[in-house]
Amino acid sequence: MAPENTEQAPSPRSKPNEGFDFEPHPELLMAARRGDRGQLERLLGQKDDAAAAPQPAPVRPARRDVIVHIEEAVNVESASTVTSADALTMARDSVLHVVSSRGDADQFLKSATVIYDRARHLLDARNGTGDTPLHCAVRAGWGRMVAHLVDLAKAENGGGGGERLKAMLRMQNEQGETVLHEAVRLGSRDMVARLMKEDPELARVPPADGASPLYLAVSLDHDDIARQLYQNDEGLSYSGPDGRNALHVAALKGKGTIKMLLEWNNDLIRQADRSTRSTPLHFAASWGEHEGISLLLDADQSAAYQADSDGSFPIHVAAYANKVKAVNVLLDGRQDCAELHDANGRTFLHVAVLEESQSVVTYACKLQSKKFSSSVMNMQDKDGNTALHLAIQMGNVWIFSPLMKNRKVKLNLRNNKGQTPLDLSWITTPAGVHYGLNPRIMIHKLLQDAGAKNGTFRCDHFHKEHIVMLDPKEEAQKITDSTQTIGIASVLIATVAFTAAFALPGGYRADDHPNGGTPTLARHYAFDVFIIANTLAFISACLSITSLMYAGVTTVDIRTRMISFVISVTFMAGSARSLAAAFVFGLYVVLAAVARTTAIASCAITALALVDAVWVFSMVTNGELMLLKRLGVRAWWRLPRAILLTFLTEFWPYIVIAGVLIFYKVDRVH
Repeated sequence: MAPENTEQAPSPRSKPNEGFDFEPHPELLMAARRGDRGQLERLLGQKDDAAAAPQPAPVRPARRDVIVHIEEAVNVESASTVTSADALTMARDSVLHVVSSRGDADQFLKSATVIYDRARHLLDARNGTGDTPLHCAVRAGWGRMVAHLVDLAKAENGGGGGERLKAMLRMQNEQGETVLHEAVRLGSRDMVARLMKEDPELARVPPADGASPLYLAVSLDHDDIARQLYQNDEGLSYSGPDGRNALHVAALKGKGTIKMLLEWNNDLIRQADRSTRSTPLHFAASWGEHEGISLLLDADQSAAYQADSDGSFPIHVAAYANKVKAVNVLLDGRQDCAELHDANGRTFLHVAVLEESQSVVTYACKLQSKKFSSSVMNMQDKDGNTALHLAIQMGNVWIFSPLMKNRKVKLNLRNNKGQTPLDLSWITTPAGVHYGLNPRIMIHKLLQDAGAKNGTFRCDHFHKEHIVMLDPKEEAQKITDSTQTIGIASVLIATVAFTAAFALPGGYRADDHPNGGTPTLARHYAFDVFIIANTLAFISACLSITSLMYAGVTTVDIRTRMISFVISVTFMAGSARSLAAAFVFGLYVVLAAVARTTAIASCAITALALVDAVWVFSMVTNGELMLLKRLGVRAWWRLPRAILLTFLTEFWPYIVIAGVLIFYKVDRVH
């Protein structure tokens, strides 16, 4: 037979048994699934061969590598049918596997007896996944079938089949699970009680690097079954996969389960898994189970000082996961935990900064004086980096902010390369045109304003070695890519403003009117604002397009292109704000006379267009508050100045509109 091509679907002309290493028997499978005792007797040849069949050989204890087969004296035809009974499906389920998993009505129990009488070796035979018929019966929850199979095993050798029963109960499948695992997974206290009555020590059978029944019960939240297992055998196994124990999984379940296991075995706290050497406290810390952490520490304080294979202590794990409550519990009464170093020489604060755990960093900076000594804020790792160095490397202004506000954090400590935080911020500051609120640019400027110092080196040498120079080609490509977006936005705004100028709100007066052809809402204050705002939007958009032309032309030198690009962006932002004002006042002048409330509500909703300005104000204010915390009252003047400059930068179009209206009003009065 040619080897089967596993990459293609089987050919419709393939032989029925192609790909099988046994002869399938559909009639036998159907009879087994239906519990058809008569059909099973006929197919298994029991009636025909009963007189000729020799006495069965002595039964030996069932093991994975020892399976008792039908006597050699059985004729060839009978042997063929028994081979079919050994494997009916692709999963290599025997006929007894099928019957055991189908039900526990009388016909299935009698069918199991028929099969057993014909082929006793099938009682503890394994299928493709290592399951015995008893595994299948327990998994399906057929209590009477389980009892029947147990009775068949016990009845061997005139009722002396206890050894075979014990071996059958302890047989493990490919996952290393016994029948007790199936009963636990089923959540059946009755099934567990039935099995442990036959073998009281079944819960202590060591799994083949799998989960013990107790571990499985805890992981499935079957605390009642866990108690039942312990009450039946106090020497049961606590083991789980990869060397973990039941307390590892209980640490993630709740304080009730933790208390229960600690009462039984307090030594579980210090047991670590094989791959990472993690203890139950590491697991609880990683998920922020602060109540579980408290229980574990109450049982054994030393667990907080047990490191994993990376040298990480539970407090490092909690900081990594941004679990503030867990960090708080670990530091409560154990302030020295803040000074613990992992394999890289990092404290929990270093880890929190690297993983951008903002809540933990903020917590540590605010409560440092109450929880641990100030020296922790400036501890250095193996590379000599403090938490501030790492925050600057990450370029996250929200992580940098609490460290900057804390006056215990020193600004001029040098790492192993001799670099201060200011040096590091200088290195990481991007070259060329960038957004004004770029976090790295902000961090560098804030350090400078706070009086941070550079390291001991020649500035020109440091600049040549570390500072990234402007790459004209890269900068030109960046401007070219950006001009497409800016250009589209500017053209759209100019188009809308142009259209609005000739499709005025309220329309025009009729030709027979003394002022025929003029806007009907002329001389209304809101209409005047609309006209000025729309005009400014159009002009600003045109100026943005003009500047963008210089920015996008490759024949212009790169620095002129950079300046033109910045100007273009400024005018485009101003045109957008002007168009928003035109929309608000145009809408108001149309609705105010007939639906004033609706007009005001619409204007208020339109104010959401200023959300980006709120974000800009928050960023600028946060930066100035950092300096105010760091420098004290001598920097009080910086905050109002920054707010004023930001206001002028963001809302200059509204200032221009208001100025024109005031001038127009004064001129009209005179």
